[in-house]
Amino acid sequence: MKKILLYISCTLFTLINTSCSEDFLEETNPNTISAELYWSNLEESNANLTSVYGALLNNYLISVDFESWRSDIAYPKDRDNPYQNALPWYRKTYNNSVKDYEKSWDAMYQVIWRANQVIAGLNSMGQEFKEQDGWKEQMGQARFFRGLMHFYLNSNYNNGKVIIRDKIPVTITDFSKSVSSSQEVIEFYRKDLIYAYNNLPPTFEDKSRVTAGTAATILGKSYLYTEEYPLAKTYLLDVITNNDYKYKLLEGDDVSLLFTSAGDFNDESIFEINYSQDHQQQDGTFDEESFFNRFARYAAPTVAKGGSFMVPTAWLTYEYSAEELDSNDSRNYVSDGSGGVKLRNVSLRAAQMVAVVNDEQSEYYGTTANVLTSFAGTTFSYFKKLTNHDIVTSENNILETAWKSGKNLVLYRLADVYLMYAECQIKTGNITDALTYINKIRRRWGLVLLGPSDGSSYDFDEVVYTEESLMEHLMYKERPLELCNEGYAQRSIDLRRWGVLGQRFNSLANQEYYLDNYVTQAGTNRNKSLLQIGTSPDPTDATITINEFDEAAANYNSNLHDYLPLPISETLYNQGSLK
Repeated sequence: MKKILLYISCTLFTLINTSCSEDFLEETNPNTISAELYWSNLEESNANLTSVYGALLNNYLISVDFESWRSDIAYPKDRDNPYQNALPWYRKTYNNSVKDYEKSWDAMYQVIWRANQVIAGLNSMGQEFKEQDGWKEQMGQARFFRGLMHFYLNSNYNNGKVIIRDKIPVTITDFSKSVSSSQEVIEFYRKDLIYAYNNLPPTFEDKSRVTAGTAATILGKSYLYTEEYPLAKTYLLDVITNNDYKYKLLEGDDVSLLFTSAGDFNDESIFEINYSQDHQQQDGTFDEESFFNRFARYAAPTVAKGGSFMVPTAWLTYEYSAEELDSNDSRNYVSDGSGGVKLRNVSLRAAQMVAVVNDEQSEYYGTTANVLTSFAGTTFSYFKKLTNHDIVTSENNILETAWKSGKNLVLYRLADVYLMYAECQIKTGNITDALTYINKIRRRWGLVLLGPSDGSSYDFDEVVYTEESLMEHLMYKERPLELCNEGYAQRSIDLRRWGVLGQRFNSLANQEYYLDNYVTQAGTNRNKSLLQIGTSPDPTDATITINEFDEAAANYNSNLHDYLPLPISETLYNQGSLK
């Protein structure tokens, strides 16, 4: 059972994009409750802290949809009839007037606003409260979220130069604030995250709450982003080795729990946004304070009442399908229909992440993928991890509409930490340890391991990896296949910080794929459904020929697309933002 957030409505100032007089902003609002009256005990402050968690429910905050289209992860619907609202992201023609990312920007500052309210209220308490562990834990959570949002903004907007909001604005000067340098923002959010790391407990009974392990994960990611590898390794290794956090990779048959309802807050989970299908069901589809999200609608096939507005790109689909299975792992063997056994059609990892026509072993909306859908119209794969395919036969079975999903959104888990630590080891010349941590991930999925054989009973690819070749594998296979659609804008940020974003779009634009027919084990023919790599038998036939990223490669401009620009609302109404 999920821990359902008790959402406490609290009186907040509202940031609105209209001009205001200084006299108005300096007037006392009679509708607000003063901190001196409200913060009388830690139970009241904890209720307001819950409102910070509530602000995370806003679908625009993480924006899985447009951040996936913006990277190399997702294509907008059918190749012959794409989803028009997504094309600016996919084709790299968006600008600062696009409302989607403006809403994401606003959602982050809403979290910061609420966190600052909690911080101010806690600071107004007497010393007898400040000496209590509960006070420090609440302050640690509030400062974590303030730091996290500044980390997100710094990582993805305006070359890192964003507005530091360290208090609730009161005067016109507070509202009209200029951007800070990227380094100033980094120094600011790291102070918050370090405070959280030092003051949060290793676990909470309520698993939806952030802990010292969550803070260590973000600190490690932050230092990785700035290429400060020794510091990154310190925090990441703490997450991996500190038994007090109780993190561990799911292995064996437990891998089937990942991204399922039964797997909410599993041992591998470090932080996930806690949605619910049982709370505030009457809220509107686009009520960003509701306890449901719209991501299942975006990812599910139409036959399951989804819109399939975001589907895996060709390269991602192919790489999932091409993963080599360890012949010594018993989980990789299934019935051949004739009394014997054979290797699975696709890897355990692929089966958990995506639906493809030749995966005849994995359940998908109560049946198998190729029974549920014909994979027609140049849509040859679907994302699984954002849908409720494990508990219903249709997304309409969750609530009255497929637009309302209570599925948790997984942001960070231990596998990400392993791969970040492996990257640090590659960058500091320790290929052996890097292989160890990458292979921990691959072993739990029953995949062929990387590197020369070590005498164990696993299959290895027998390749002698260098720093360059192992980094290539990490960039284009291990991280995207393991972590697609997780975290905040991680794929775009990764490609940018590696300095390969434009090169990546060019490479994908030059890669050819085509669709072949597939006959199921039951003898059903699924025409033009199985993705193959290589030159199309008939390049003029758009129903089988798959070429992607041509427009992205042509339109990509480092100055325009490496970071999102400041939203037009910020530049219009915040007079100091461009100073």
